[in-house]
Amino acid sequence: MKKFIKNSNKSLSILKYALYVTPVLLGSIDAFAAFNLENGIKAATDPVKSVIDNYYTVAIFVTGAIGALMQQQGDLRDRMLGFGKGALIGGLTVVAVKTGLGV
Repeated sequence: MKKFIKNSNKSLSILKYALYVTPVLLGSIDAFAAFNLENGIKAATDPVKSVIDNYYTVAIFVTGAIGALMQQQGDLRDRMLGFGKGALIGGLTVVAVKTGLGV
């Protein structure tokens, strides 16, 4: 009885796999050929590029403020160092993203 149940579960697994794969295999090649990858990437990255280009200074300030909030202990000098470290790391991250996206 256990062997039958084990084989039945295996058959269901194969059936699920077949139901997932069949539409892909039977799909029209023309529909996949009409998809332009460059336009898709451009549509996905252009809004990100425009936001980074317009608001990267705000992003640097916000990450600096988060760094200052994380540095809650110590005197004012320590907190300012936390702000500076946060702004530095945020600035480097934003510049790296800008360079990677070609902004």
